Amino acid sequence: MVSTAIHSTELKQLSQAGDRLFDLGQFEIALNTFQEALKFVPTLEQQINILNRIGLVYRRLEKYDFALKYLNLALQLAQEIDDQNQVVMILNDIGETYCLSIEYTPALRYYAQALETAQYFSNLLGIGIVLNNLGEIYNLLGLFEKTLNCCQKSLEIFQKFERKSELDKLAGQINIATVLYNIGEAYLWMGLYSQAKEILELTLAIRHKICKVTLNRFSKTPDSLDRETIYNNYPNSKKSSQTHQLLQQEKTCFSQNIISQYEGDLANTMNLIEKVYRHIGQLRKAEKYRQQKLEIWQSYGEKYVIYNTYILPFYLRFRCHYA
Repeated sequence: MVSTAIHSTELKQLSQAGDRLFDLGQFEIALNTFQEALKFVPTLEQQINILNRIGLVYRRLEKYDFALKYLNLALQLAQEIDDQNQVVMILNDIGETYCLSIEYTPALRYYAQALETAQYFSNLLGIGIVLNNLGEIYNLLGLFEKTLNCCQKSLEIFQKFERKSELDKLAGQINIATVLYNIGEAYLWMGLYSQAKEILELTLAIRHKICKVTLNRFSKTPDSLDRETIYNNYPNSKKSSQTHQLLQQEKTCFSQNIISQYEGDLANTMNLIEKVYRHIGQLRKAEKYRQQKLEIWQSYGEKYVIYNTYILPFYLRFRCHYA
């Protein structure tokens, strides 16, 4: 019993440390941390979670073959224990990985499997997530009517969850904004500029709110987490002033990394709104949005313009409550 308790504590500490390192952008260290955590998993359920995390870290490192290897291992175990919610999530993750590697045919195949499983087991949230991702691929393929069909259904699901407070409010807003973005993009490329403008400006307003809420939410960390962070990351730091300084640096880096992700979403949205205004001949407004997006891209890099996928930070995805 003592050994089991020790392993459980080690697993929790390593999992939380890995999640935090992931959200700090320290992917290589996060990967090593999760691989160490694999040594302490007492159950198949926990093994699935760690394998899933490792797959997602490899995905952020753009090592898609390794990502697929670990995600498929997690999928096999989830199927063995008949955890259908995990099966849906992992199938979706595999589909996203193929999408990021620009392999749309297998991506569509895995999304279809995820959707079928979610529908069979009445996993409403899973249905919403997969429909949104299907909508994104259909946009990439130029199948805009299919995008609208999928994303309208997805939006209804996410709005329903938000009203019932069954989903973390911040996660709910992120999901809704992502769906609206895909809808707005479809309208833009269909030449429906009035509809695109309305949807994309709503998306922008929600994403501004997300940035604001995130800043407020993660500007202060509870004392309990402060102590845990100090113990896990700075065990040899004996001077309280030095420890406090290190912790404040980590908090700042953490907040900046999360905000950079959401501000990247802002820039993507501004980029589409700029295109809408250029199409309707309002060049002054188009230029305003162009300048705003360039400021963000120059600050954080233009990598955020490439993809707009459903990738929640680990503090939301794996329910590690940092605030």
